[in-house]
Amino acid sequence: MPSPAHKLTIIIERLLKPQVEALLSEAGLDGWSIFPGGGRGTHGVHRAQAAQLVREFAIVKFEVVLRDRAKAEAIAERLTQEILAQQSGLVWLEEVAIWRTGKFRS
Repeated sequence: MPSPAHKLTIIIERLLKPQVEALLSEAGLDGWSIFPGGGRGTHGVHRAQAAQLVREFAIVKFEVVLRDRAKAEAIAERLTQEILAQQSGLVWLEEVAIWRTGKFRS
């Protein structure tokens, strides 16, 4: 039987990856997924499959699933205020259902 949870999605340039990982660790999280990204937005085109001249400007997508919505919102606020205040990036939160609840402590 599924349980409600919250998925925090973060899309950033790869060069911000260490900062985001540090923030997630400081928030007490011990797991997340990272995917290579591509797409088009206000900062131009990011080609997922093309060779990057500067690898650090490629984009990545973090997905973090939490059971605690307040914690997810607090992390999103810190991300947007501390890391993304002067950088490009997206953050959103959506409702999801999880089955293996023991894997999600936060």
